[in-house]
Amino acid sequence: MKPFSAQRLGAILAALLGLGLIFAAQPASAATTRDDGVITGVSASVDKKTAAPGDVLTLTLSLTNTESTPITFAYEWIGPSFPSNTLTGAFTFTGCGGEQVDCGVNGNVVGFHPTAPIEPGATRTVTATVRITSTPPWTGSYTLNWAPYVYAEYGYPVTKTRSGPFLDGTPDLQTVIS
Repeated sequence: MKPFSAQRLGAILAALLGLGLIFAAQPASAATTRDDGVITGVSASVDKKTAAPGDVLTLTLSLTNTESTPITFAYEWIGPSFPSNTLTGAFTFTGCGGEQVDCGVNGNVVGFHPTAPIEPGATRTVTATVRITSTPPWTGSYTLNWAPYVYAEYGYPVTKTRSGPFLDGTPDLQTVIS
């Protein structure tokens, strides 16, 4: 075996650098474009505008892909906005449904991963059921405001992300408990 030389080291380094440049070269369109703009195609609603202690509400959250690239990953959550999010024991999430692969409750918030991919023009709808406590921590009537959030990644590899919207306080997401 020949002794290791500076020439041999130089040749090895040049070869590695050349391979690195070849593998690093890719078209500009293949790079991830982080848009982080507000997502469109989101709608949310609650089935009851008025309810009584002990009633069950159904929250519905729909995501329509309004882009020209499939959504390959999405995360949706819905929970109460302030100050309802500080009310411990005011309500309990009791179930999830719709086009989702999983659903998890974390305190006053429920999160979903809708079934993906979501092709352009297609919609996925998820639901959560909520039971209002029979002994609310407030007196008189109280307005529960629900606030959804959606995050989506487009394409594989990911070429764009979008998130939002912040719909809290809209009439479609309010229930008056009395």
